[in-house]
Amino acid sequence: MRTIRCVAVSVALTVAASGCSVYDDLTTSDFAKQSGESIIAAASAAMQDVTSMRLTGQVRQAGEQLFVDVSVDRDNRCTGTVRISGSHLDVRRIGARAWVKGESGAFKRLGGSALPARTLDRLSRSWLPIERKAVRSLCDFEELLEAFEVVAFDERPDDWDSAAATVGDESSIDGHPVVQLTASPGGGHDEMVWVRSESPHHVVRIESTATRDGGTIALTEFGDDVDVEAPARKDILRP
Repeated sequence: MRTIRCVAVSVALTVAASGCSVYDDLTTSDFAKQSGESIIAAASAAMQDVTSMRLTGQVRQAGEQLFVDVSVDRDNRCTGTVRISGSHLDVRRIGARAWVKGESGAFKRLGGSALPARTLDRLSRSWLPIERKAVRSLCDFEELLEAFEVVAFDERPDDWDSAAATVGDESSIDGHPVVQLTASPGGGHDEMVWVRSESPHHVVRIESTATRDGGTIALTEFGDDVDVEAPARKDILRP
């Protein structure tokens, strides 16, 4: 693709193909020309200011393939869906309260053992309250930001050796210019992030090639309201 672009530009400008590097310099933003350390610092600062976001994509958890579509904010509000082996699981959280409801296949995968058909039927029609201890880890905003080892979103990233990050070509995601960073933490797999070239420099895509816990997540809808409605009492499963 890079060669094709070089040739096209060279023909259009009636210059040699060797002049393509000049074209790249003219069309690459100043932000994308910075070092990996500087880009990560800018992304970390931008993500610290994020109050809410939507995460969509597919991830692997201990080898299990999950498809997620979750909106979450810093006030512990969360709503969305997780698909496990073709079955969906709906989640809602408001502060210290949280509920899940889903198809039997999802609960079978999560439960790790056979559940009675009657129980599975009730779980598919009613919201199951989550125990207080488990609520804290459900849709936790900070944990979601740190779900991949790509970037520690603080002032001094520790999970990523920013000096060893490779700055890739500038491209576009959803109409916005982005720059890709790649690193190999521990050398076992690759971790990539795509950072918006324009301010605020949000991370808009995260990818990990790790076999058991990798995947790809898109981050969107920064700062949007996360409206979550508590289930009606009649729809909440009671012992």
